[in-house]
Amino acid sequence: MKSLNVIKWVLLALSVVIFVYAVANIVDVDSSALNCYLGWTYALVAVALIATLGFPLAKAFTNKKSLVKLLLLIVGAAVIIGGTYAIAPGGEVAFKSGISPEESKFADLVLYITYLFVGVAVVSLVWTGIRSSLKK
Repeated sequence: MKSLNVIKWVLLALSVVIFVYAVANIVDVDSSALNCYLGWTYALVAVALIATLGFPLAKAFTNKKSLVKLLLLIVGAAVIIGGTYAIAPGGEVAFKSGISPEESKFADLVLYITYLFVGVAVVSLVWTGIRSSLKK
């Protein structure tokens, strides 16, 4: 358990150092400091995804009930992503950024999924507060 805390603090310190370096040295969008920071961010996201998907997958193959739950979760995620992709407008972007309509549609997809999850979180918080106050 102590090693996890050490790893956590080392990653936090390294992230702060890279962030400060990036903020202090960003001159333009193509800055090497910004690329360094984005690379570190991508690495952390990759580690989080591997951990998030790896542990449940390892557990899912231990019994049949967990595997069924995992398959239902995958189907639900596919439905949510497919539905938000279908309603995402996409299209041309008004400013000169070189963003294609496909990239714009993907950005809209990510925004809609974020809005959906924030809405679900807020509703869950309100529902939990109401339910706990009614139990008393």
